[in-house]
Amino acid sequence: MLRCVIYTKCEYDTTANGGAIEGTCAMISIDRRNRILFKGGTVLTMDRGLGDFTNGDVLVEGARIAAVGPDLEADDVEVIDATDAIVLPGFVDAHRHAWQGALRRLMPNVDNLNAYVDATHLTLGKFYRPEDMYIGNLLTALSCLDAGTTTIIDASHNARSPEHTDACIDALQEAGLRALHMPGRPLAGQWAEHWPQDLERLKAVRFASDDQLVTLGMFCLPNPTVWHFARHLDLRMLTEFLGPMAPMLSEVKDLLGPDNIFNHCTSLSEDAWLMLAGAGVSITVDPRSDAQYGLAGGICAYQDAIDHGLRPGIGTDLETAYGGDMFTEMRAAFLLQRAISQSRRYTGDESAPPPVRVRSILEAATIDGARCAGLGSRIGSLTPGKQADLIVIRTDNVSLFPSNNAVGTVVHAAERAHVDTVMVDGRFRKRGGRLDVDFARIRRAAEESVARLFKASGYDPDILEEEFPEFAGARRQPERRSSER
Repeated sequence: MLRCVIYTKCEYDTTANGGAIEGTCAMISIDRRNRILFKGGTVLTMDRGLGDFTNGDVLVEGARIAAVGPDLEADDVEVIDATDAIVLPGFVDAHRHAWQGALRRLMPNVDNLNAYVDATHLTLGKFYRPEDMYIGNLLTALSCLDAGTTTIIDASHNARSPEHTDACIDALQEAGLRALHMPGRPLAGQWAEHWPQDLERLKAVRFASDDQLVTLGMFCLPNPTVWHFARHLDLRMLTEFLGPMAPMLSEVKDLLGPDNIFNHCTSLSEDAWLMLAGAGVSITVDPRSDAQYGLAGGICAYQDAIDHGLRPGIGTDLETAYGGDMFTEMRAAFLLQRAISQSRRYTGDESAPPPVRVRSILEAATIDGARCAGLGSRIGSLTPGKQADLIVIRTDNVSLFPSNNAVGTVVHAAERAHVDTVMVDGRFRKRGGRLDVDFARIRRAAEESVARLFKASGYDPDILEEEFPEFAGARRQPERRSSER
């Protein structure tokens, strides 16, 4: 059998004393003629034309989904018993700052954007080296795979040098996660002043082909010059956007298009929504972070997007305050919309939106997120011909059995521990409930990275403290914090 192997090694200095962590930074390609049959599961295809199957099979050939349906017959296949399990597309986290993966729960009580920016960008972010970016991205990517997330839109707004960006890409590739990696300039500290021109190098050298798991985009503010540059390179553009920023749209109203991704979008005016909807931009929302960090009005814009004919994706944003799994994010989106709808109905508001359904939320976490990433033709549903990004959730656990409603089980009850199998591009990333990674190596590198960042910033960590302390050197004008994060 023909077997193509690509192996690249990279090293990053992860300690103050010059220790090194080695990581595989390019994928090992498996035999593309491998055939795998997931047999006898409840199959949620997320393809409205194809439908779902109470007792169905999914046939994977190489990197693609070959067939979906009941009682499939195939020769020379590896059969995976999916009885007592739900098979569905992998989740798409439509907004994630992967570089902050080692700053988990640093500030669980933070309640405003300025405090977050002070702690991350102004205090710690300016001390990040390429190896710190690498381990942060690697932790995020592996944690995503463990929880059934197979794709992220990676808002990488600490691209301090070309080496920092390369390190992020290396980590995503090593993990085997699909990602739209979108570098953005740092908010503070010294940096190489290489952005956005370095995107030309990335496009030519690392992304000469779009036929790979990690693709390239740009994180940026509304700026005609920058947007023209991005379109010259055929890159999707990500903008974090809040109501107070709406006047900025006047500078780019004639440039808005389907290659724009607008995240958050809390407290936007009706005029702003009409402008975004009319241009067919993609909208992504972050239910927990919008509330936690008090982003404008603090209520995620899921319903606003729906009201204007847009189908938003859902993102977890970051882990500096809470966990990063899509199960929790789906529940937050569901319950926030229900609270808004039920409250308005209770007061007699006849224009109140109908209560959201679990299938709509699951679509936002799969096929709609894939569209936001520009990957709707490749992933997001178990449609034959698409790439094989799928997960298997076991339902025979004492906390899920009996699973009387499949979509309800996924959205309302399942957790990362129930994710038995994760496949990306036809390759197993998690199997039998386990990731095949050297966690001890990764943990050592993460501990060394965080310890060095804390020391460099003058932070004396206390695992029991209620608030991340303020630092005198982390002061700046608040309008910059609210416009680019």
